[in-house]
Amino acid sequence: MVNEKSVDSYHQLLESGTISKRQAQVYEAIMTLEKCTNRQIAQALGWDINRVTGRVSELREKHVIIYAGDYKDSETNRTVNLWKIK
Repeated sequence: MVNEKSVDSYHQLLESGTISKRQAQVYEAIMTLEKCTNRQIAQALGWDINRVTGRVSELREKHVIIYAGDYKDSETNRTVNLWKIK
């Protein structure tokens, strides 16, 4: 279940022009997934991973998402970052 404060924050970011359309799509995916990796975001959006990583970096620079821990990705056998809404 998505936190109502997160939804309000999302709408404010969109209306103010703080985030772009693509950033908003990534933000919404993170909001829905709660804690997720770049790969999980890409899968949820049906995008290539390279479209996601740049948007995640931009959202981190804008301080709207934050690091949420490490995750062992079974597909790549690597430890990757988890992201969540700030």
